[in-house]
Amino acid sequence: MRLMIFTKVYEVKFKHGGEVPVIRHVAKFREGYCPRVARVFNHSNLYYFGDDGGFIVDMETWSKCSSIPPTPASNSRETIVYAYDKVYYLARRSSLEPVTEPSFGRYDPNQKVWEQMTPFPFYDDYDRHMRITGYAVCNGVILFSLCGLINGDFCIAAFNVGRMDWNRVEFDTSACLAPPFQGRAVVVGKTIYALYGEAEIIAFSFKMEKGGDDDIAYSISQLFILQCLEFARPQMPWFDDLTQCLVHLGNHDFFYVQTGWCDSHLKVQYLSITAFQIVVGEGRGYMIKTIHSTVHSVDIKGSEWFDLVLCFTPECEDYEHIEEESIASMNQPRQEITAMKLEIEATQHEEANDAQVGY
Repeated sequence: MRLMIFTKVYEVKFKHGGEVPVIRHVAKFREGYCPRVARVFNHSNLYYFGDDGGFIVDMETWSKCSSIPPTPASNSRETIVYAYDKVYYLARRSSLEPVTEPSFGRYDPNQKVWEQMTPFPFYDDYDRHMRITGYAVCNGVILFSLCGLINGDFCIAAFNVGRMDWNRVEFDTSACLAPPFQGRAVVVGKTIYALYGEAEIIAFSFKMEKGGDDDIAYSISQLFILQCLEFARPQMPWFDDLTQCLVHLGNHDFFYVQTGWCDSHLKVQYLSITAFQIVVGEGRGYMIKTIHSTVHSVDIKGSEWFDLVLCFTPECEDYEHIEEESIASMNQPRQEITAMKLEIEATQHEEANDAQVGY
């Protein structure tokens, strides 16, 4: 037997009002392990990144249109972030290989080249198993949530895109039991919403204050934690490898998407999709209002399982608040139909042969 690895794309069409979503398998790529994906909204493309480079997919035709050279830190695992018309990577420390420079860089989709950026200066603050749990993009800044796996310490580092510099972010870690961001956080107006544990949403405010010598002090403060998200689960429990995503639909409407491994003997994997709103409840406090939740079975066609890599709505651009930018765009009327494409990667086992695999 030979291990075959694929990346699959599923499209989920959801109509507001509680109708059952429709899941469609739209693409499958046999390009090795490309677990890192970024969406470049202005180009209607998906960028896939693996250890040996990657490729670009046109979301209109779901075909590969060009290749991407490896990141300059090709010997390290990276976190990929799309922000302000560029694709950034930040190399992660591992126990096997130290991070070599350049540890941080960005890809210009227009020029099609990697640019070396200001190196990440805080590796020594963490153990050798440092991981990046998530990130947020707002106010011209990329906020990275960092955690040491051995000592459990976590904090936030900020990269200012305009000033091209790194800074620590003041944050009361005693208020959280886990790193503040899981995956890409959602920015609505001046509030950052992020997944916190399973099916919990945590909200933060972010501040930038100018000090002496033109320095900027960065800080985030926890506003509230929303629990009580009611979502459908499969009849069989998820044992392991749980992955989840928070997806913005505009205004204070969201999707919560979750999947995991139930039983290796099953020919399907279950996908839970929940539409919800964050509303002001009694006493002027915030609460979650579940609109619709359903569980779907996905035919995994010989795969052992799949993980969610990227979830997004094609019609909704990732909101990247810049300083005093108006938030009027956040109050546009809701579209009747919202299509959500789920980007997932699957590990498959097949007998060794050279036959091409379609979809």
